[in-house]
Amino acid sequence: MKKYKNIILTVVLVIFLLNIDLVIKSVNDSCILFFNKIFVSVFPFIILSDILLYYDYHLFLEKIFGKTLSKLFNVKKSTSIIFILSLLTCAPNNAIYIKDMLERNEIDINEAERILTYTSFSSISFVIGTIGVYLYKSIIIGLILWLIILLNNILIGISLRNKKTISNSNAITNNKQISNIFLLLKESTIKGINTSFIILGNLIVFSIMINLFLKYIHLNNIISSIIIGFIEMTNGIIMTSNLNISLLSKIFITSFILTFSSMSVLFQSFSILSNYKINIKKILIIKLVFSLFYLLMSIIFLI
Repeated sequence: MKKYKNIILTVVLVIFLLNIDLVIKSVNDSCILFFNKIFVSVFPFIILSDILLYYDYHLFLEKIFGKTLSKLFNVKKSTSIIFILSLLTCAPNNAIYIKDMLERNEIDINEAERILTYTSFSSISFVIGTIGVYLYKSIIIGLILWLIILLNNILIGISLRNKKTISNSNAITNNKQISNIFLLLKESTIKGINTSFIILGNLIVFSIMINLFLKYIHLNNIISSIIIGFIEMTNGIIMTSNLNISLLSKIFITSFILTFSSMSVLFQSFSILSNYKINIKKILIIKLVFSLFYLLMSIIFLI
Protein backbone atom coordinates (compact mmCIF):
# COMPACT_ATOMS: atom_id res chain seq x y z
CA MET A 1 0.00 0.00 0.00
CA LYS A 2 2.82 2.41 0.88
CA LYS A 3 4.41 2.02 -2.56
CA TYR A 4 1.19 3.21 -4.19
CA LYS A 5 0.64 6.09 -1.76
CA ASN A 6 1.90 8.81 -4.09
CA ILE A 7 -0.10 7.43 -7.01
CA ILE A 8 -3.29 7.40 -4.95
CA LEU A 9 -2.67 10.93 -3.67
CA THR A 10 -2.03 12.13 -7.22
CA VAL A 11 -5.30 10.61 -8.40
CA VAL A 12 -7.15 12.30 -5.53
CA LEU A 13 -5.52 15.65 -6.39
CA VAL A 14 -6.45 15.33 -10.06
CA ILE A 15 -10.06 14.43 -9.21
CA PHE A 16 -10.31 17.46 -6.94
CA LEU A 17 -8.86 19.79 -9.59
CA LEU A 18 -11.15 18.43 -12.29
CA ASN A 19 -14.15 18.90 -10.02
CA ILE A 20 -13.25 22.12 -8.27
CA ASP A 21 -16.76 23.55 -8.78
CA LEU A 22 -18.30 20.46 -7.21
CA VAL A 23 -15.85 20.61 -4.30
CA ILE A 24 -16.64 24.29 -3.66
CA LYS A 25 -20.39 23.58 -3.83
CA SER A 26 -19.97 20.68 -1.38
CA VAL A 27 -18.11 22.92 1.07
CA ASN A 28 -20.71 25.65 0.72
CA ASP A 29 -23.63 23.24 1.23
CA SER A 30 -21.88 21.64 4.22
CA CYS A 31 -21.32 25.02 5.88
CA ILE A 32 -24.96 25.99 5.38
CA LEU A 33 -26.13 22.67 6.83
CA PHE A 34 -23.65 22.92 9.70
CA PHE A 35 -24.48 26.44 10.83
CA ASN A 36 -28.24 26.10 10.28
CA LYS A 37 -28.74 22.64 11.79
CA ILE A 38 -25.73 21.12 13.54
CA PHE A 39 -23.88 23.98 15.23
CA VAL A 40 -27.04 25.39 16.85
CA SER A 41 -27.77 22.02 18.48
CA VAL A 42 -24.25 20.80 19.29
CA PHE A 43 -22.53 23.97 20.55
CA PRO A 44 -25.00 24.80 23.38
CA PHE A 45 -24.83 21.24 24.69
CA ILE A 46 -21.03 21.32 24.84
CA ILE A 47 -21.29 24.28 27.21
CA LEU A 48 -24.22 22.70 29.03
CA SER A 49 -22.36 19.43 29.61
CA ASP A 50 -19.44 21.32 31.18
CA ILE A 51 -21.81 23.20 33.49
CA LEU A 52 -23.67 20.01 34.46
CA LEU A 53 -20.45 18.17 35.25
CA TYR A 54 -19.01 21.18 37.10
CA TYR A 55 -22.02 21.22 39.43
CA ASP A 56 -22.01 17.40 39.79
CA TYR A 57 -25.32 16.95 37.98
CA HIS A 58 -24.18 13.47 36.99
CA LEU A 59 -24.45 12.50 40.68
CA PHE A 60 -28.12 13.53 40.62
CA LEU A 61 -28.74 11.45 37.48
CA GLU A 62 -26.80 8.60 39.04
CA LYS A 63 -29.23 8.51 41.98
CA ILE A 64 -32.24 8.32 39.65
CA PHE A 65 -31.06 6.18 36.74
CA GLY A 66 -27.65 4.91 37.82
CA LYS A 67 -28.73 1.68 39.50
CA THR A 68 -30.99 0.58 36.63
CA LEU A 69 -28.54 1.44 33.85
CA SER A 70 -25.61 0.02 35.79
CA LYS A 71 -27.36 -3.35 36.07
CA LEU A 72 -28.64 -3.24 32.49
CA PHE A 73 -25.28 -2.51 30.86
CA ASN A 74 -22.96 -3.56 33.71
CA VAL A 75 -21.24 -0.16 33.82
CA LYS A 76 -20.49 2.34 36.55
CA LYS A 77 -23.44 4.32 37.86
CA SER A 78 -21.61 7.55 37.10
CA THR A 79 -21.92 6.88 33.36
CA SER A 80 -25.71 7.33 33.57
CA ILE A 81 -25.31 10.93 32.45
CA ILE A 82 -23.80 9.82 29.13
CA PHE A 83 -26.71 7.57 28.17
CA ILE A 84 -29.44 9.95 29.39
CA LEU A 85 -27.98 13.13 27.87
CA SER A 86 -27.17 11.30 24.61
CA LEU A 87 -30.77 10.09 24.53
CA LEU A 88 -32.05 13.64 24.95
CA THR A 89 -29.58 15.23 22.52
CA CYS A 90 -27.82 13.36 19.70
CA ALA A 91 -24.46 12.13 18.42
CA PRO A 92 -21.69 13.31 18.45
CA ASN A 93 -22.64 14.83 21.82
CA ASN A 94 -22.15 11.38 23.34
CA ALA A 95 -18.46 11.58 22.39
CA ILE A 96 -18.23 14.96 24.14
CA TYR A 97 -19.64 13.51 27.37
CA ILE A 98 -17.34 10.48 27.09
CA LYS A 99 -14.33 12.71 26.54
CA ASP A 100 -15.22 14.73 29.66
CA MET A 101 -15.26 11.56 31.76
CA LEU A 102 -12.03 10.28 30.22
CA GLU A 103 -10.35 13.56 31.09
CA ARG A 104 -11.59 13.18 34.68
CA ASN A 105 -10.37 9.55 34.80
CA GLU A 106 -13.90 8.37 35.66
CA ILE A 107 -13.83 5.75 32.89
CA ASP A 108 -11.10 3.94 30.96
CA ILE A 109 -10.72 3.38 27.20
CA ASN A 110 -12.52 0.02 27.22
CA GLU A 111 -15.51 1.52 28.98
CA ALA A 112 -15.44 4.51 26.64
CA GLU A 113 -15.57 2.24 23.57
CA ARG A 114 -18.53 0.28 24.93
CA ILE A 115 -20.46 3.39 25.92
CA LEU A 116 -19.73 5.10 22.60
CA THR A 117 -21.18 2.12 20.73
CA TYR A 118 -24.60 2.14 22.43
CA THR A 119 -25.11 5.88 22.99
CA SER A 120 -25.14 7.03 19.36
CA PHE A 121 -28.63 8.55 19.11
CA SER A 122 -30.11 10.68 16.35
CA SER A 123 -31.81 13.90 17.34
CA ILE A 124 -35.40 13.36 18.53
CA SER A 125 -36.53 16.43 16.57
CA PHE A 126 -34.78 15.14 13.43
CA VAL A 127 -36.27 11.63 13.61
CA ILE A 128 -39.81 12.55 14.65
CA GLY A 129 -40.05 15.99 13.05
CA THR A 130 -37.95 15.93 9.89
CA ILE A 131 -38.25 12.24 8.97
CA GLY A 132 -41.65 11.39 10.44
CA VAL A 133 -43.68 14.56 9.89
CA TYR A 134 -41.88 16.24 6.98
CA LEU A 135 -40.73 13.30 4.84
CA TYR A 136 -43.37 10.67 5.63
CA LYS A 137 -46.25 12.89 6.81
CA SER A 138 -46.70 10.78 9.93
CA ILE A 139 -45.64 11.47 13.51
CA ILE A 140 -46.30 7.77 14.24
CA ILE A 141 -43.60 6.71 11.76
CA GLY A 142 -41.20 9.16 13.40
CA LEU A 143 -41.95 7.74 16.86
CA ILE A 144 -41.50 4.17 15.62
CA LEU A 145 -38.15 5.01 14.04
CA TRP A 146 -36.94 6.71 17.21
CA LEU A 147 -38.02 3.73 19.35
CA ILE A 148 -36.15 1.44 16.94
CA ILE A 149 -32.96 3.44 17.56
CA LEU A 150 -33.51 3.25 21.32
CA LEU A 151 -34.15 -0.51 21.24
CA ASN A 152 -31.14 -1.11 18.97
CA ASN A 153 -28.80 0.79 21.32
CA ILE A 154 -30.17 -1.01 24.38
CA LEU A 155 -29.59 -4.38 22.69
CA ILE A 156 -26.02 -3.36 21.78
CA GLY A 157 -25.36 -2.24 25.35
CA ILE A 158 -26.70 -5.50 26.79
CA SER A 159 -24.73 -7.60 24.28
CA LEU A 160 -21.50 -5.80 25.18
CA ARG A 161 -21.98 -6.25 28.92
CA ASN A 162 -18.72 -6.72 30.78
CA LYS A 163 -18.61 -10.16 32.40
CA LYS A 164 -16.67 -8.76 35.33
CA THR A 165 -18.49 -7.16 38.24
CA ILE A 166 -18.25 -3.37 38.04
CA SER A 167 -17.37 -1.47 41.20
CA ASN A 168 -19.15 1.85 41.69
CA SER A 169 -17.12 2.94 44.69
CA ASN A 170 -14.37 4.69 42.77
CA ALA A 171 -16.44 7.33 40.99
CA ILE A 172 -14.61 10.62 40.93
CA THR A 173 -16.47 13.86 41.51
CA ASN A 174 -15.48 17.17 40.02
CA ASN A 175 -12.50 18.66 41.83
CA LYS A 176 -13.60 22.22 40.95
CA GLN A 177 -10.27 23.27 39.45
CA ILE A 178 -12.06 26.12 37.66
CA SER A 179 -12.46 28.99 40.11
CA ASN A 180 -15.71 30.59 38.89
CA ILE A 181 -18.60 30.33 36.43
CA PHE A 182 -17.14 32.99 34.12
CA LEU A 183 -13.90 31.08 33.63
CA LEU A 184 -15.95 27.91 33.14
CA LEU A 185 -17.99 29.59 30.38
CA LYS A 186 -14.82 30.89 28.72
CA GLU A 187 -13.13 27.47 28.62
CA SER A 188 -16.35 25.73 27.60
CA THR A 189 -16.85 28.17 24.73
CA ILE A 190 -13.33 27.59 23.44
CA LYS A 191 -13.81 23.83 23.68
CA GLY A 192 -17.20 24.14 21.99
CA ILE A 193 -15.79 26.06 19.04
CA ASN A 194 -12.89 23.63 18.58
CA THR A 195 -15.17 20.60 18.78
CA SER A 196 -17.75 22.14 16.43
CA PHE A 197 -15.18 22.81 13.74
CA ILE A 198 -13.91 19.24 13.99
CA ILE A 199 -17.48 18.20 13.19
CA LEU A 200 -17.63 20.68 10.30
CA GLY A 201 -14.40 19.32 8.84
CA ASN A 202 -15.76 15.77 8.84
CA LEU A 203 -19.04 16.94 7.34
CA ILE A 204 -17.22 18.68 4.46
CA VAL A 205 -15.06 15.65 3.67
CA PHE A 206 -18.01 13.25 3.56
CA SER A 207 -20.13 15.71 1.56
CA ILE A 208 -17.41 15.89 -1.10
CA MET A 209 -17.18 12.10 -1.14
CA ILE A 210 -20.94 11.76 -1.68
CA ASN A 211 -21.10 14.29 -4.51
CA LEU A 212 -18.13 12.70 -6.30
CA PHE A 213 -19.70 9.26 -5.82
CA LEU A 214 -22.99 10.42 -7.35
CA LYS A 215 -21.18 11.99 -10.29
CA TYR A 216 -18.94 9.08 -11.26
CA ILE A 217 -20.79 5.99 -10.04
CA HIS A 218 -24.27 5.19 -11.29
CA LEU A 219 -26.05 2.37 -9.48
CA ASN A 220 -29.58 1.25 -8.80
CA ASN A 221 -31.43 4.00 -6.89
CA ILE A 222 -32.08 1.75 -3.90
CA ILE A 223 -28.44 0.67 -3.65
CA SER A 224 -27.30 4.26 -4.10
CA SER A 225 -29.59 5.43 -1.26
CA ILE A 226 -28.23 2.77 1.10
CA ILE A 227 -24.60 3.56 0.23
CA ILE A 228 -25.16 7.31 0.57
CA GLY A 229 -26.95 6.74 3.90
CA PHE A 230 -24.06 4.55 5.03
CA ILE A 231 -21.71 7.46 4.28
CA GLU A 232 -23.87 10.42 5.35
CA MET A 233 -27.18 9.94 7.12
CA THR A 234 -29.27 12.97 6.14
CA ASN A 235 -28.70 12.74 2.38
CA GLY A 236 -29.28 8.99 2.40
CA ILE A 237 -32.58 9.29 4.26
CA ILE A 238 -33.85 12.04 1.94
CA MET A 239 -32.90 9.95 -1.12
CA THR A 240 -34.68 6.93 0.41
CA SER A 241 -37.89 8.92 0.99
CA ASN A 242 -37.97 9.80 -2.73
CA LEU A 243 -37.59 6.20 -3.96
CA ASN A 244 -40.38 4.62 -5.98
CA ILE A 245 -40.85 1.71 -3.57
CA SER A 246 -43.36 0.77 -0.87
CA LEU A 247 -43.59 2.78 2.34
CA LEU A 248 -42.61 -0.27 4.38
CA SER A 249 -39.44 -0.74 2.31
CA LYS A 250 -38.57 2.93 2.79
CA ILE A 251 -38.98 2.56 6.56
CA PHE A 252 -36.73 -0.53 6.57
CA ILE A 253 -33.95 1.29 4.72
CA THR A 254 -34.37 4.44 6.82
CA SER A 255 -34.21 2.48 10.07
CA PHE A 256 -31.07 0.68 8.87
CA ILE A 257 -29.40 4.03 8.17
CA LEU A 258 -30.50 5.46 11.53
CA THR A 259 -29.34 2.47 13.59
CA PHE A 260 -25.92 2.48 11.93
CA SER A 261 -25.62 6.29 12.34
CA SER A 262 -23.52 6.74 9.15
CA MET A 263 -19.77 7.05 8.71
CA SER A 264 -19.99 10.83 8.88
CA VAL A 265 -21.59 10.89 12.36
CA LEU A 266 -19.36 8.12 13.71
CA PHE A 267 -16.20 9.80 12.44
CA GLN A 268 -17.30 13.05 14.07
CA SER A 269 -17.28 11.15 17.36
CA PHE A 270 -13.93 9.52 16.58
CA SER A 271 -12.44 12.94 15.81
CA ILE A 272 -13.62 14.33 19.15
CA LEU A 273 -11.93 11.36 20.87
CA SER A 274 -8.85 11.43 18.63
CA ASN A 275 -6.50 11.93 21.58
CA TYR A 276 -7.45 8.48 22.86
CA LYS A 277 -6.75 5.08 21.30
CA ILE A 278 -10.31 4.19 20.38
CA ASN A 279 -10.71 0.91 18.45
CA ILE A 280 -12.52 2.40 15.46
CA LYS A 281 -12.68 -0.83 13.46
CA LYS A 282 -14.37 -2.74 16.29
CA ILE A 283 -17.00 -0.05 16.81
CA LEU A 284 -17.81 0.15 13.09
CA ILE A 285 -18.17 -3.62 12.84
CA ILE A 286 -20.45 -3.81 15.89
CA LYS A 287 -22.67 -0.99 14.62
CA LEU A 288 -22.89 -2.55 11.15
CA VAL A 289 -23.60 -6.08 12.42
CA PHE A 290 -26.43 -4.92 14.69
CA SER A 291 -27.94 -2.71 11.98
CA LEU A 292 -27.92 -5.60 9.49
CA PHE A 293 -29.30 -7.98 12.14
CA TYR A 294 -32.14 -5.59 12.92
CA LEU A 295 -32.90 -5.15 9.21
CA LEU A 296 -32.98 -8.92 8.67
CA MET A 297 -35.26 -9.50 11.68
CA SER A 298 -37.60 -6.72 10.55
CA ILE A 299 -37.94 -8.24 7.08
CA ILE A 300 -38.55 -11.73 8.51
CA PHE A 301 -41.23 -10.69 11.01
CA LEU A 302 -42.99 -7.93 9.09
CA ILE A 303 -43.12 -9.27 5.53
